[in-house]
Amino acid sequence: MNFPLYDGNVSPRARQYIADGKLSEALAEYQRLASMGSNLAKCILAYLNLRDLAGLPRNIESAKSLANAAVAGEPGYANYVLAYAATYEKASEASVRFMALSYKAGFMPAASALGLILSQGYGVEKDSFKAEQYFLRAIIMGHVPAPMLLCRFYTLGRRGFFKQIAGISLFPTAFLYAGIATRFLIFSIHCFRHFRSTTPPMFNEEALKQ
Repeated sequence: MNFPLYDGNVSPRARQYIADGKLSEALAEYQRLASMGSNLAKCILAYLNLRDLAGLPRNIESAKSLANAAVAGEPGYANYVLAYAATYEKASEASVRFMALSYKAGFMPAASALGLILSQGYGVEKDSFKAEQYFLRAIIMGHVPAPMLLCRFYTLGRRGFFKQIAGISLFPTAFLYAGIATRFLIFSIHCFRHFRSTTPPMFNEEALKQ
């Protein structure tokens, strides 16, 4: 497993298992915590059920069940997972609704996600102005991928020529910033972002301390 995973420091032991490549042990630890009532552990398991990992095939129904069980205690994280579960079911309207609920709960990755939703017109009409505003809010909230996403959005030219030039010029720096920060903060909410692929950043020993 080699991608950002927000775990809220619910289990340093599980973090170490993941860093050591012991996914089954990490899953057992999260399952133990979830059985004890940890809503955060339920959200982590729900998210991992979306990833299609070795030893843990993608299971959308399981992801939804776990997220729904945690939504009262972790509305931001749980609705974020439900939003992406809906994308796998091609339920765009439901996905947008869940992502809006996640954002309202203060879950910073949802701000960036809403920017993407509005810029791409996924389940809603494209709205470049609102998309830009959500990306800017995500930056203010401290979401590390947000500057990169905003620069990439600007390169499309939808917010004017000068912003397009700024996006093209600043994208390499923003991309490098996101890559380096995620390497050291791979378990942090500040770097958490859902990827369809399984290739983003690498673990670093310092990440275990964040």
